[in-house]
Amino acid sequence: MPPQLLIYTKPGCHLCDDMLDALHRALRGSGVRVTERNIALDLDDFERYKHDIPVLVIDGREVARHRLSEAALVAVLEAAGLHRRDA
Repeated sequence: MPPQLLIYTKPGCHLCDDMLDALHRALRGSGVRVTERNIALDLDDFERYKHDIPVLVIDGREVARHRLSEAALVAVLEAAGLHRRDA
């Protein structure tokens, strides 16, 4: 089963847009899907993450909040077996 990538977001969040763009660039051509979860649609998610989005979760483990440089994102994806530097 491929690793599950989940990003907690909300509409109008520029940091969320930035992280999503970086994820899509890093994963281009890999076939790995990123699932977005809008915290505005779930009260529990909203209470948990209202001041902390975006939150990136890989296989149920939180790996990043707020900002993540492209180099740090690639390192996180490589550690999860989702990206190779030579790809």
